[in-house]
Amino acid sequence: MENAKIDSKQLFSLMFLFQLGSAIVTNIAVQAKQDAWISILLGMVGALILFFFVYAQIYKRYPSLPLTGILEKVLSKYIGLPLSIVYICYFFLVASISIRHLGDTMTTYILSETPVSVVIFISLLLVSYCCFLGIEVLGRTAEILVGVMVMFGLIGNLAIIASGIIKIKNVQPILEFGWFPVIKEAVPLVVYFPFGEVLLFLMFFPYLNRSELANRTGLISILLSGLGLSWTFLLIVSVIGGNGTSIVDIPLLSAVEKINVGNFIQRMDSIVVGTFAVGFFIKIFLYVYAVLIGLTDILKLKRYQTLIVPVVLLIFIFSLVFTANKVTFMALMKKLPYLVGFPLLVVIPVILLVLILARDFFNKIQRSKKV
Repeated sequence: MENAKIDSKQLFSLMFLFQLGSAIVTNIAVQAKQDAWISILLGMVGALILFFFVYAQIYKRYPSLPLTGILEKVLSKYIGLPLSIVYICYFFLVASISIRHLGDTMTTYILSETPVSVVIFISLLLVSYCCFLGIEVLGRTAEILVGVMVMFGLIGNLAIIASGIIKIKNVQPILEFGWFPVIKEAVPLVVYFPFGEVLLFLMFFPYLNRSELANRTGLISILLSGLGLSWTFLLIVSVIGGNGTSIVDIPLLSAVEKINVGNFIQRMDSIVVGTFAVGFFIKIFLYVYAVLIGLTDILKLKRYQTLIVPVVLLIFIFSLVFTANKVTFMALMKKLPYLVGFPLLVVIPVILLVLILARDFFNKIQRSKKV
């Protein structure tokens, strides 16, 4: 690992943007319709429990090691090393999917005449440069970007309220179809996107200059991003309705398009696009960076910078080839939370924690016998 440190404010900024920035401009919990905001709240509560009782406890016992190092330390190199490679492949997969999502959205809504490959290539050049500079630079940048995101949010909220387009009847009746669809939509939020993905930060917690602040910082970031996401979707549903969120790719964009304050303030799409760009840039960088430091750790290299070009080049190729068949790709995306997210983000961390606790217990017994 590189010799770099970030403080708790920078870690919070990264975690907050990672969760809220990408989820706020995507279509989540759509099957819950007007109750999507409740699904998000339930997902947030589940994520808080998972983070506090699993992720934070794992880090607490190995504060100087990234996830790949912890796996090898606890499970030995024969099991931990292959499992570390699996996680690195998962990080690589999500980075490729995210950069393709960014490219498709940008070419659909802004750069319609630009090939998606060009947008992806330029975006990855920027990500590569940030990776070369390191996490300290991105941490300081994230502090600024959080302020920008909050400003965008306040402007958007005030404009929607001033436009008079909020209709309370759109969020009624609450729990029209009962709790089942609400809970069903909340599960992927916990085990995969966006809250379950905070497992990624087990790769970055060792960079925190005060390890005792990781738990509090993570919990606050999940709480605030969850509340912000829930409020945003409540506002979206009140504008375009529960059925409206299920037929568009970016519900926030559809809601913002209806803004009209005195026939003067209109077409605030740029705010949504800016939010999308900031959120996905942070997410892509962190996943690419996790691949780099994961490979550096398992290969026992001194510097990760030599890996930037080959890793980014592979992500560029994979993002174009893997998503070429849209039907197959979308079918996989629906199964990803259960096929990949649940085992990698929930099952294996829980098993890992159980083994750590068992080892600590038996070590304590052995020490007491020696005394």
